[in-house]
Amino acid sequence: MRYPAYILSTFAGWVNQIIAAGSKGLPEEKAHKIRTVNSICLITALLAISIGFFFYLYSGENGILIPAIFEGSIFLGIIFLNKKKKYEAASLAVLLAHCLCALYFAAILGKIINISLILVFIFGISFLVYKKRWQRITGIAAAIFTLIALEINYYYNIVPPLQLAEEFQYLLRWVALPCFLLFDALVLGYFVQDIRENKILLNQVSMLIFKTSHEMRNNLASNSILIDLLNTEIKDNPEYEKLKPYLEQLSTINHGMRNIVNNVLNMGEIENGGRSEMQPENFELRGFIDNIIKIQEIKAESHRMQIQLDYDGALPSHIESDPLQMGIAITNLISNAVKYGREGTPIHVRVKGTENNNSLEISIANQCPDIPQEKIKLLFNKFMTAKHNNKIEGSGLGLYIVRNIMDQCEGTYHVTSENGETTFTISFPLVAGQAPESAQPAQIIHQLAGLNLSIAEDDLMQNKLLTSLLQSFGCAVTASIDGRQLIEKLESNPTPPDGIILDDNMQFMNGAETLQFIKADQRYKHIPVIMITGKSGPAEQWIDLGAQGVIRKPYDRATLLQQLSQHLHTQALA
Repeated sequence: MRYPAYILSTFAGWVNQIIAAGSKGLPEEKAHKIRTVNSICLITALLAISIGFFFYLYSGENGILIPAIFEGSIFLGIIFLNKKKKYEAASLAVLLAHCLCALYFAAILGKIINISLILVFIFGISFLVYKKRWQRITGIAAAIFTLIALEINYYYNIVPPLQLAEEFQYLLRWVALPCFLLFDALVLGYFVQDIRENKILLNQVSMLIFKTSHEMRNNLASNSILIDLLNTEIKDNPEYEKLKPYLEQLSTINHGMRNIVNNVLNMGEIENGGRSEMQPENFELRGFIDNIIKIQEIKAESHRMQIQLDYDGALPSHIESDPLQMGIAITNLISNAVKYGREGTPIHVRVKGTENNNSLEISIANQCPDIPQEKIKLLFNKFMTAKHNNKIEGSGLGLYIVRNIMDQCEGTYHVTSENGETTFTISFPLVAGQAPESAQPAQIIHQLAGLNLSIAEDDLMQNKLLTSLLQSFGCAVTASIDGRQLIEKLESNPTPPDGIILDDNMQFMNGAETLQFIKADQRYKHIPVIMITGKSGPAEQWIDLGAQGVIRKPYDRATLLQQLSQHLHTQALA
């Protein structure tokens, strides 16, 4: 005698084979749709045949049994169509079969049961099974037609119902209703499953974007360091001066890639319903604007354009704002002005304060065909562009990001386009800062010479370049590839370093874990630590753990110098 478990296992294997009929070797999305159709058909066929046979035994009515067997055969035939790879025919047949069966049983059973409940199921099938628009419209139209036909027959009795005993009517009603609800629950269950699978897929895509962006920022940071090292070599060796234009172009490309990465990450945060908080910093405004324009000028020159700056000298020299978000917004606008402007025409950048001096207004104007008013209203939407020919490349994300940055900082944005000139204007809240007492780069390097630094960076290229850059400042460097190795080197060296630089994303022991270990150990807690991160979250998360400073990837020589001067040198020699 075979064991029940074996019988159940064999039966389950048969059921799985039927459900998977025709799906082998197909892309997962299409295979999933076929399994869904087969599951619905198998359940419908089994219910139709079993319930029809049950009621035939009870009532002896062939008008229920024969159509029920016919219905079951139709739905098993749909599975056979899938097995024979007739996918379009099968997906259409599952809808028509349910509509026809609903019409027939509604006609012969009359008011006994509310067969219109099955229409909810038919509507669900139209969206669950079909992906093309015309297919969904056909499904919805078939459901509406079925409903109208049911109502006409209900009022005019075109097809006379079967004459059934009263107790049989009640039995039929209370058996049929759970079946209809089962079909509705079945469609709902598949929708819930799709939502869960899509959520899992979204999480996987988000993780992929995070990992990819981290790797891209590592490479961009490596490029920035390498460019700085090469620029230093050019200054020290005049014979390399002819390489400078190429380095400037490389710097422009690197900055453009950084802006693309920032745009993608910003959009990801917006789509996930979250925004990174603004991180105000004190920085020099004119130098900040000049640096953005300098980078964009190389791209403008390739279009025979010049970027002309009109700067209000009455503005405070330093302001308190988020330089990262502000830089993304201004860069996107200037980049768009260059991209869409007429060749050989100037780009005007105007920076001024408002009348009451509580806002910083930045406008970027170019010469281009007028943008229609109806299109201007849509420009700041996602994936919208003002392309006037197909040769202009653009993702349509730049202005969408600008809009969200302005909303985030409680700023404003607007566009005017008339008489062949288009002007984008944004305004930030203006908070005056203070000019710090900072030394010149040469003086800082002189002060840093002789410092003993330990670094942990798992990207081998960036590890090597960061080591070279620090050594060019005159620092002695002990490099590690993760936090665990750094701690081992700390414990094996009787003399602690003057400062530690940690990457936040490392294997075995990441930056946060390493920082917590250092600050919890009495031997090392006094050592100033600077975190290097590719994340856009608030710096407070690292400061709260004990870090003295935070550097965001990709960074350049000037940023590294400023952080070393501010956090390592002063504390190490105090």
